[in-house]
Amino acid sequence: MRRLATVETMVCGIEMQLQSTNQGFRSIGSLLITLSVLLILFCSRPLHAQEMPEEICARPHIGSVVEEPADVRSTHGVLEITLTAFNAAQSDGSTRYCFIDAQGRESPNLRVNPGDLVIIHLKNAITEPNQGDPEASHVHSRMTGNACTSGTMSISSTNLHFHGLTIPPVCHQDDVLKTSVQPGDPPFEYRFRIPENEAPGLYWYHPHIHGFSKQQVLGGASGALIVEGIERVKREVAGLPERVFIIRDQDLINPNASPSKSEPAVPKFMIDRDGDAANNGTGFGKPAKDLSINYVPVPFPDYPPAIVQMKPGERQLWRVLNASAITYLNLEVLFQRFPQPLGIVAMDGVPIGYGVDTQAAGESLNWQTHLGIPPGARVEFIVQGPPAGETGLLVNAHGGHGAGRRERHQQDAREDYSNTECSGTTL
Repeated sequence: MRRLATVETMVCGIEMQLQSTNQGFRSIGSLLITLSVLLILFCSRPLHAQEMPEEICARPHIGSVVEEPADVRSTHGVLEITLTAFNAAQSDGSTRYCFIDAQGRESPNLRVNPGDLVIIHLKNAITEPNQGDPEASHVHSRMTGNACTSGTMSISSTNLHFHGLTIPPVCHQDDVLKTSVQPGDPPFEYRFRIPENEAPGLYWYHPHIHGFSKQQVLGGASGALIVEGIERVKREVAGLPERVFIIRDQDLINPNASPSKSEPAVPKFMIDRDGDAANNGTGFGKPAKDLSINYVPVPFPDYPPAIVQMKPGERQLWRVLNASAITYLNLEVLFQRFPQPLGIVAMDGVPIGYGVDTQAAGESLNWQTHLGIPPGARVEFIVQGPPAGETGLLVNAHGGHGAGRRERHQQDAREDYSNTECSGTTL
């Protein structure tokens, strides 16, 4: 397994690297996340450093460090934030979409408690597509000038859906059938209260403009919403470092590239209309979509690595959101090619055994060696990094199977530990 990155500056902890599975670790090809551990003397950069974006819907460079989304927390029972929907046409013909808050932070984590009041001022700064774009003429007609009853659904419309929350589907809360905010409309206010009995866990927000949700979600318009308090339900997670990882899919950056020469040829009759191997179990060939983790792209065909920092050998709570439009995930963690137990704490925002008021329910975890995560789903689990000297992989073991699509052969990852002393070793 080749090394694809070097560490030339002082950073702290583990480096998890994503790289192509066609580099020879698993023949089936999959989404693999490799942990590269390097202990060194200083940690020079905070994980949550944020700056005003220099470009609209900016994205990290391929191969860069994966940054955590910024946290916006409720204060005195109220979370109030202004989010502006933007889009940005790219030179390759694709369009990015994003929500940016008043401080310039893209898709922040919204952290609330049961009973909190949430107030979101939504602005629409999406620009009209080029007239040559077929989506420009695809518009569901306007019913009224009121955003609550507009009904206008177009590529430049926006709204918000709070995926998984048990709040009413009415205007200013979670209606997506008629609520539609147009460019130039005054800020639209979402105002709702998190139910007192809402399960603590991971939810998410995204636009839900009918007929155009796919384009905007593929473009990156999504973020995490976390109802706090899971440590009171699952005592084993109390005190654990917490990570929020959002896996998104996007149109291929290199759509005309050929698959790696290390892959076997896939007969044309086994290729579906997206260019994928049509549910044949091989996972080879061109994927329908590229994947990214917290916006760091890992594109076909070479899948250059992204880097995630963590401490070696540490138990962490990973909150993983599959914010993909079409991609199914099936995650495993491998040490020396053997699947490792993953302690599922919650699925789709609901802790395992939630509502059962017993000591056993509070202490129980669901231990699995692979985690199926369809689009829109969330899994929260305890993971432990490999010990010094071993290798760990987070793997999309056999890809997706929705609508004939397979997202395989996507990424792999490597972990190498230096000795326990601090050093400035270069990988």
